[in-house]
Amino acid sequence: MCGHPLRGTLAAIAMTVLAVAAHGVAGGGYPDSAGLTLLLVAAAAIGAVAAVVRSPIALPALMALGQPVCHMALSGLAHPGHASGAMDFVNDGVMAAAHATAAVLFAVLILVAERLYALVSQAVRTALTRPAALLVPRGTGRWAAGSVMRGRLAPGANGSRAPPVAV
Repeated sequence: MCGHPLRGTLAAIAMTVLAVAAHGVAGGGYPDSAGLTLLLVAAAAIGAVAAVVRSPIALPALMALGQPVCHMALSGLAHPGHASGAMDFVNDGVMAAAHATAAVLFAVLILVAERLYALVSQAVRTALTRPAALLVPRGTGRWAAGSVMRGRLAPGANGSRAPPVAV
């Protein structure tokens, strides 16, 4: 099954950037190597699913559902004993709404970028593709031999735009 690698890659990058930025702005600090590794694994899994799913409605849903997963990877799983930090995402409605809104906006931007990429690449392929040769059968020209109009022209003229013939 052929997926959308651009969609999956952009979804994984957006999930990672959004989660790290939100976690840092909320005072959770920036991830250490273990937290970043868990985050990258979670974002890559979400990106892989987003690359295979063909529905444009699934991408915003995946990204909105991926925010709590990435938050848990950064706070709850990476720092043992900080499970309350992982639950803050669920308990704080404003933060969850902000994450969900940002994730859906990122998803819409990814879908727009994917559509623009398809349009531009189609235009480039069309512009760079050599046109196929037109097959024109012989004898179907405008002034075919034995034409009725040929007899009505001045003697010696081959067509309506031929140079004048000296009589």
